[in-house]
Amino acid sequence: MNKFGIGQPVPRVEDPRFITGRGRYVDDIELPHQCHGVLAMSPHAHARIRRVDTAKAKAADGVIAVLTGADVVADKLGGLAPPMPEDMGGPKGFRSLRPILVADKVRAVGDRVAFVIAETTAAARRDRPIQSLRRQ
Repeated sequence: MNKFGIGQPVPRVEDPRFITGRGRYVDDIELPHQCHGVLAMSPHAHARIRRVDTAKAKAADGVIAVLTGADVVADKLGGLAPPMPEDMGGPKGFRSLRPILVADKVRAVGDRVAFVIAETTAAARRDRPIQSLRRQ
């Protein structure tokens, strides 16, 4: 029998540490001066952004910064390129850039509108920016 084959069982070496409670997850990591980030996403499939009110979130205890699409545009950060089949050896495809944070119009439920950075995840989640979106 070959060393590797279709349908051949693959032994899982990570199971014992997870079953016995010795697994380590990203959420378990604590580093000095560590920050946590939470995205505020659009609840609408298609809407114009009239404003993103960040005052309450910025004034909250433990919040370090609140970034919006306007900040991304002002800093000329560009966009995110999704992974494509060609990145993994597949055929070339059309790569469309998506904004890091949307500044003017959301085009899908879950478009990223703002990013809250805080000392703890709870602080970042507590006072997310209120999005004022006008549906189209």
